[in-house]
Amino acid sequence: MAGQLLAFAWPGGSPENTGLIIAVVFGAYFAALWLAAVVWTGRDIRLRSDDPVTQFVAVLIVLALNFPGWVLYRVLRPTHTIEQQRERELEEQTLLHDLREIATCPRCGARVGDDFVACPFCAATLRFPCPGCQRPLEAGWNFCPWCAQTVVWGEPEPELDLELEPEPELEPAPEPAPELELEPEPATAPAGDR
Repeated sequence: MAGQLLAFAWPGGSPENTGLIIAVVFGAYFAALWLAAVVWTGRDIRLRSDDPVTQFVAVLIVLALNFPGWVLYRVLRPTHTIEQQRERELEEQTLLHDLREIATCPRCGARVGDDFVACPFCAATLRFPCPGCQRPLEAGWNFCPWCAQTVVWGEPEPELDLELEPEPELEPAPEPAPELELEPEPATAPAGDR
């Protein structure tokens, strides 16, 4: 009975076969991870670069160096995908376009409103009023978009003179009278104490 307890069957038949089976399973697992890393790298680099040489080198690094190559690729790869780069460029172009649309004075560069006729900082003429409805018109417009009156551009209107009239000079104030020293009044007792 004691011999029967010790005689059990090794999985795989013998310890050597069991070790071989374990090595094959782990080898297949690591080979699958390696192949997955190569495929993932190929897909990822295609999203990040249009250059075929860069794509080939990235896949080759992971193929040759396995896990350390994958880590190296992750460190060296472009930070943004091509789509993210294009979106970012479009956002930058949109912002630049919006900045160009902000009205500024051609003389001093200050921000001015779209309907300002003159710059509030340097008094430069920005637009000319319509002769019919007095709304501001851009230079070069042939018709007023609000009242449809024909606009004839001739001599530009003189710039608005927004200078303030000088204040009249004030006469100097007379010198103050010398201060008089007042002596303190004697203290009086309250009426109820008498």
